Amino acid sequence: MWTAAWALTLTLGLSSPAIRPAAGGDAPRAAATPATAWPDSRPLTHLFQNLVTDLAHVPSRASLVTAVVGGAGAGAVHPIDRDLADWAGRAGAASYTRAGNLAGQGATQAGAALATYVIGKIAHAPPAVHIGGDLIRAQVLNAVLTDGLKVIVGRTRPNGGRWSFPSGHTSASVATAAVLGENLGWRGAVPAGALAGFIGWTRLRDRAHYASDVVFGAAIGLIAGRTVAAGHRRRTWTVTPARTRGGFAIFVVRRVD
Repeated sequence: MWTAAWALTLTLGLSSPAIRPAAGGDAPRAAATPATAWPDSRPLTHLFQNLVTDLAHVPSRASLVTAVVGGAGAGAVHPIDRDLADWAGRAGAASYTRAGNLAGQGATQAGAALATYVIGKIAHAPPAVHIGGDLIRAQVLNAVLTDGLKVIVGRTRPNGGRWSFPSGHTSASVATAAVLGENLGWRGAVPAGALAGFIGWTRLRDRAHYASDVVFGAAIGLIAGRTVAAGHRRRTWTVTPARTRGGFAIFVVRRVD
């Protein structure tokens, strides 16, 4: 029920003629957007073809930077993993964590993605079809990356369960936020990112994960979402490192249309 409501709301919002691809910038325009501007990646009939393509695109400078930053963050909080888990155990159960557990489940995130795509098809809303397709692909890619790491690392959860690292709830919800951010800019990234942050916190509060699981799970979700939707939004700001004589420089350029 929750996934259908979420998907319907997103689809109706994307059905407006004022919505255009974020690749043209962040400010909506009044003119209608042709359907070809929102291509359908056919995520259901081309599931495996898309997965192979997306896996091939994972190795990139952006993915490396995200993985390094995520790994550094996970390493930084690792010393307090046990302390936070012990605190959560002493604090007892919290009723609000049920919402985070439900919202962050892979089935919920994938269901919302599928519902967005299907409702977009029914409503003849190309933006919803396109973004729904990206969401489906991101969830599939994220599941492969996250579950693969879980099996390889084999970390025990604070509550005694298996496959703690990285947090799948966190990675799935961050993947959704990354896709919405790449396609819609901050309007999609901010609310979805806030929800992902809440989900990550509830995993700590439930002693289902350590803090380092959540931090690196966020990095994996970001890699998955951005890999699928990379290039769908024209960047207003570009940050480029470059070598100079005797050192290096960082150029920050703002695009003005």
